Amino acid sequence: MSNVTKYYEMIDEDSRFARNSRKIEFLTSTHVLDPLIQPGARILDVGAGGGVYTFHYAERGYEVVAVDLTPKHVEIIKDKCSEKGLNLEAHVADATDLSRFDAEAFDVVLCFGPMYHLTNAAAREACIREALRVLKKGGLLAIAYINKFSTIPMLATRDPKFIRASVIDKVIRKGVITEGDADCFWTDAYFTSPDELEAFMGQYDVTTVDHVGTDGISHTIQDSVDGLGEAEFDAWLSYHFQTCREKSILGMSTHGLYIGKKK
Repeated sequence: MSNVTKYYEMIDEDSRFARNSRKIEFLTSTHVLDPLIQPGARILDVGAGGGVYTFHYAERGYEVVAVDLTPKHVEIIKDKCSEKGLNLEAHVADATDLSRFDAEAFDVVLCFGPMYHLTNAAAREACIREALRVLKKGGLLAIAYINKFSTIPMLATRDPKFIRASVIDKVIRKGVITEGDADCFWTDAYFTSPDELEAFMGQYDVTTVDHVGTDGISHTIQDSVDGLGEAEFDAWLSYHFQTCREKSILGMSTHGLYIGKKK
């Protein structure tokens, strides 16, 4: 079992969007994606976690298939299907090997977890190749990533003992931390930047449709955002929706979302 699978077997991934400061990522992703997804689309949710996006779209009538590397997550999705009376597929699968699916089987592929943890460049390339293989021509590929430039400010507010030259070097220059290393503050993880992500996607037969910062600085200043009243949070969310494509804000957003169309 990989370090990443062990990590997610131990934590409650389902609670990730419980706080307003974290929920902004989900609200922004769906705000941007929902108008782009055509009625009747077949969606593959790769790295589905506990299925927050899986069920968002399944409950809106889309045919959704979920895959995740962590067996616990797949069981959670299957249990929720029973509770909700939904009939959808969920499989344990690696994002770098989607061979159980035929080529051009999906209209939309959501890749909302794998890029966080694929620390090897060849694995990241395999992930995108597989996502594009199972995607129809003209289909949408949505990729979530963690922005390296937001990571050090976030650590300053959460765990300042990691504010040191060796950690900064690993995040900014190498983009990788590895579990067991003294500088690892999470599990095996990969960090990139908006420009690097666009350059990476430039090697594939994809046209950029949209690129947004899905939480801006909300994750970094989480206590302040969580302390907002309902009206203030709604105003903050409105501000965020209006500015999430602004390059300077995208450059500091903790999570980014790249959406491309397969040529």
